[in-house]
Amino acid sequence: MKKRYLMSPGPTPVPPEVLAAGAAPVIHHRGPDFRELMLRTLARLREVCRTENDVLLFTASGSAAFESAVVNLLSPGERVLVATAGEFGDRWCALARAYGADVHELRYSWGETPQPDDLRSRLDETGADVVVVVHSETSTGVVADVQALARVGRDAEALVVVDAVSSLGAVPVETDLWGLDVVVAGSQKALMTPPGLSLTTVSGRAWERSKRSTMPRFYFDWARMQAALEGGSTPFTPAVTLVAALDAALGLLLDEGLDAAFARHAALGRACREGAKAMGLQLFSPDEERSAVVTAILTPDGIDAKELVLELRDRFGMTVAGAHGELGSRMFRIGHIGYYDVLDITTALTAVEALLVERGAEIERGVATARALEAYHDAARV
Repeated sequence: MKKRYLMSPGPTPVPPEVLAAGAAPVIHHRGPDFRELMLRTLARLREVCRTENDVLLFTASGSAAFESAVVNLLSPGERVLVATAGEFGDRWCALARAYGADVHELRYSWGETPQPDDLRSRLDETGADVVVVVHSETSTGVVADVQALARVGRDAEALVVVDAVSSLGAVPVETDLWGLDVVVAGSQKALMTPPGLSLTTVSGRAWERSKRSTMPRFYFDWARMQAALEGGSTPFTPAVTLVAALDAALGLLLDEGLDAAFARHAALGRACREGAKAMGLQLFSPDEERSAVVTAILTPDGIDAKELVLELRDRFGMTVAGAHGELGSRMFRIGHIGYYDVLDITTALTAVEALLVERGAEIERGVATARALEAYHDAARV
């Protein structure tokens, strides 16, 4: 028997209470008990998103929420500006192009952080009236300053669409305060629920624009979904057990308190970064407090990150994430969003340390754990 450790930035571990809720007997999706469950879940999602806007919940992965935004906000040939600095910014570009939108990019090298002045210049150049920003670029560990970027979008009178798939519940997402028109997220990240649900918040401005979109849509039609959700139902059969699980997870998150959850994630991120640096490893993700979702780490020269990731899994049952694209052989990523504590971080760092020492790295045994714990407790005292 081998214990398994899931340390990826998604899917993430699911608390026992959430698993139990999802394993309860299935209820009928047209009955009063499901209506009560759905309405409570939507209310809790509004709390977590910090919004009074409508929240739509789809039985589909996070990328489906991307698609719902594209097909409801754009018509073929309409301009959209996407700030992209990684795999998921590129996915937004590919998706919008697939539907015939006129896609313009604010492109950065992977690992860079989108800047408000750059966004302002590109909006002036393109005249796009929809702008897409990835809050947490999971492929690189970069967490953008969405508040500042959204301010630029609003000043240009553009609709602001935010990909918060891995940030919602881990770092602040102030939908109403920051003037975010659409926020999309998925169940399998900081919301501590199995994969299979995605959500979309929709502002009044976004609703108005959706009414004139000529993009074909059916399953992801916002108006059809909202009409059903108002009564606690859905237009099509939902993933009943996942909704029950999400409701339980949101209850845990709100019981902890959002600000406390944000502080915990920031402390975990600091612990992971400091532990990695104590081993002499180079960070790929920024060494800053916003980097609380995933820590991207470069392997020493001569050590293949793909091999390291596989051996962590095979030897220790430790699943960390590899890198996308050209970074595949140089980088690995340790996730720390959702159901994690500092001992999860030190366990992952200890496993990495053991394999690197075997490969000849000059690392003092135990240094990563000691520094991670110190950094975590320093952060917790702030």
